[in-house]
Amino acid sequence: MIKMKNLILILMFILPSVGFSQRNGSKVMDFNKIDYRLLDSLIVVEINVVRDSLGNNNMHYSRVISDNISKSRCQKLYSEQKVYHPDGILNLYTDKVRSSILKESSSKYKFNGWENVVVGFEICLFKRQSTKYITYGDYAKSIVDLWETSRDHCHVVREAYKKQFTENGKEVFLMSGVSTKYGSYNGINGFYTVLNLSIIYEK
Repeated sequence: MIKMKNLILILMFILPSVGFSQRNGSKVMDFNKIDYRLLDSLIVVEINVVRDSLGNNNMHYSRVISDNISKSRCQKLYSEQKVYHPDGILNLYTDKVRSSILKESSSKYKFNGWENVVVGFEICLFKRQSTKYITYGDYAKSIVDLWETSRDHCHVVREAYKKQFTENGKEVFLMSGVSTKYGSYNGINGFYTVLNLSIIYEK
């Protein structure tokens, strides 16, 4: 009975730590079964590492933007094997999607903003596969690092809406959707990646 109790206690400590480590990117990438949700969310985590180092406003991962905006944009790049900004992004921000973004910010992050959702920036890239990268965290960081090599993309990663409050004291809340897709570009395997940044202002 005592041994069983000890076993239960050990498992209670081990299992949460395993889950925590995987959520933080230590999970090894299996290209036959990619956890896209994990990779996408870790990209926002890595962006916030950069923003934290500068004292800038953080982004918040949005599943709504990821599923309704970023995913279709990324799929288009993957299908066409191109890296560009397709037309029609504003058409994806329907009233229903905007309402869902506001509900997500309120329910998940406890932020209540105005009814308007501002369409901010979109950045995209193709990141080639490499034996240097083993874990989800490795790939997430490498994607952010590559964005930082471009002036315009780096601005979005580091500086866009960097102040947490407006001049009249209203909070600026950043919601970012991300979508990745493993595919081929010019005969090279890697990840197509799209990030969409939206902004909500405090009521």
